Amino acid sequence: MPTTSELSIVVRHITPADFEAKARVHSQTWHETYQGKLPQWLVDKITPEFAFEVTKRHDPASVFVALVDDEVVGYAEFANPAREPSDYPNCAELGAIYVLNRCQGLGIGRKLAQAVFDALPTKRVVLWVLEFNDKAQGFYRHIGFHPTGQVQTEDGGASKELEYANFDVSE
Repeated sequence: MPTTSELSIVVRHITPADFEAKARVHSQTWHETYQGKLPQWLVDKITPEFAFEVTKRHDPASVFVALVDDEVVGYAEFANPAREPSDYPNCAELGAIYVLNRCQGLGIGRKLAQAVFDALPTKRVVLWVLEFNDKAQGFYRHIGFHPTGQVQTEDGGASKELEYANFDVSE
């Protein structure tokens, strides 16, 4: 992989022409991140075809893709307002941010997060991260998030998620 200064990194809103590539990245990053950490039935569920159907349902204004040399290598999605169980006033949610393993450490995740922050009318943002995903938790802390103490269980108890926020939730 070339150095960051040699790369052409572009972050922009998704277009229908990107749906298939984003779906492949969605599936690949899910497998790279969760293989051996979540039940196999859940990992296997996220195929490119499944991810394509999910992608088609999202408002393109709430999805960003990251391209390196014109190849989609990551994406971020947000919801405004934040989805339940988060119920803080004037709060949005960073719903997903994934970058292919081979492209991590190049600043792409930070650029995706910044694109989301710039697109939101609020600067109060929450996200949910799997309890065992120390790497993601470290990244989120690095960009200004902290755990709130809220926990939810997903996928029939297969996964436990921790809520993080970039603001003081007691205010």
